[in-house]
Amino acid sequence: MDNTLKLEAYIFLTSIYGGLIGGLVYDIYRVMRYYSKPKKLGTFIEDFLFWIGMALIFFYVLIKSNWGEIRGYIILGFILGSFVYIKILSKVVYSILIKVCKWILKGTNKIIKTIKFPFSYLKNKLSPKVRKIKRIPLEAVKEIKKYKKIISQKK
Repeated sequence: MDNTLKLEAYIFLTSIYGGLIGGLVYDIYRVMRYYSKPKKLGTFIEDFLFWIGMALIFFYVLIKSNWGEIRGYIILGFILGSFVYIKILSKVVYSILIKVCKWILKGTNKIIKTIKFPFSYLKNKLSPKVRKIKRIPLEAVKEIKKYKKIISQKK
């Protein structure tokens, strides 16, 4: 096989690989949207960041594989890689990513509950005493202020 033909095949396979990576990034983006449920402005910002990320992936693969030369078969490779990923791998990877994110969220919630436990315990124990302190009669407060002024003026 000729060296240039090997190089062209390598570039084509690299562009297919870039399309597969793009499909994986798209699934990660779908999982983020599944959990965040953004509004209109959030959707716009997330879409913008997604397409910037996709362009960075495209140009990185393009520069690393063939020094930035755009050819028709490179674009075809990216489209083919994305299509293969979406049709074959996306269902499996998406469900795995959802399960992993649920597992991470459960672990994070357990850690947060563990950290919050001493504070909520102290709050529950101290709240009846704080309520008793808040029920000081208004006349007592006036008397305290009156005697405070007298004591502070004395030398």
